[in-house]
Amino acid sequence: MRNEIIVAQVWWRNVQKGEFYNIEREPKIQGGGGSLYIEIPSSLVPDTLEFLECPPSRLQDGEPIVINAYVFANTKESGQIEFRTKKGNRMRIARQNRKQPGTLRHPAWTSKYGFPEAPDHLGTNRPDYDRYFPEGGLRIFIVKSVDGEYFAGFTKGPRPMGMPINDPNVQLYPESSRIPGGLIRR
Repeated sequence: MRNEIIVAQVWWRNVQKGEFYNIEREPKIQGGGGSLYIEIPSSLVPDTLEFLECPPSRLQDGEPIVINAYVFANTKESGQIEFRTKKGNRMRIARQNRKQPGTLRHPAWTSKYGFPEAPDHLGTNRPDYDRYFPEGGLRIFIVKSVDGEYFAGFTKGPRPMGMPINDPNVQLYPESSRIPGGLIRR
């Protein structure tokens, strides 16, 4: 692997407070397990499949799409990211709750690299997790290099001061948290 990453595309997902709660809380709650993943809404599925170089028919076979991605901040470390289909023409990044057995949370999306984490003792009261969610938002991203290698990372907080408006990375800092994510093509 080279020292410099030549970017072909960047796929990103705006993590919502409710998703942060679901990937940080205890995996078992009264009434069931609940969502332990990061959802990919139907509006983002075509870009996701393009990014993963998979045809739409791949959603029909039920098999996960698994990639290996290096940690963007430390390319000596890597991990798998598992994409699965979901009803309603949606997808999900599966098994992201860090406390669940068999978790597949990518190492780039852990506190080791500064990813926000709620204390383990909080229980299941959702509002208790809000103060650990970054002001200005949280976004996960996966970079695909021109060589076809993947690199995972995240951004948190508001857009950095002085970032030029024509910088493609501006898209990682949407004006509204209602924008689910996207694909930045270079």
